[in-house]
Amino acid sequence: MNKRHETTFLKRLERVFTHGVTEIHKAEMRLWFGQERIARRVWREVSAYWADIVDEPDRQKLLVGGLEGDNWIFIWGEGNGTTATSYLQDVRYLAGEANPEGQPMAIPVEE
Repeated sequence: MNKRHETTFLKRLERVFTHGVTEIHKAEMRLWFGQERIARRVWREVSAYWADIVDEPDRQKLLVGGLEGDNWIFIWGEGNGTTATSYLQDVRYLAGEANPEGQPMAIPVEE
């Protein structure tokens, strides 16, 4: 992501932090992240940016809704539950970092 796009994107995420919600169009995400498809790799980047903004990313969830359309809403998800079929999805789930309920994925321990 180039610096200009990063600044714009971070302003939107900071709006979630300060106001609780923001709207991002799917075409903006494609442009900002330089991807035709918004897949797990992009969601990992979004999750990492959010973790840099909040104090406790495991408790202060970032949720996104409207993924079946082009206008997505990002909301502060603290206290909101999610499932695999919820309208709102935990960004960490989309990134492959958590289960649908937002619980971090267990990392297998090698012996």
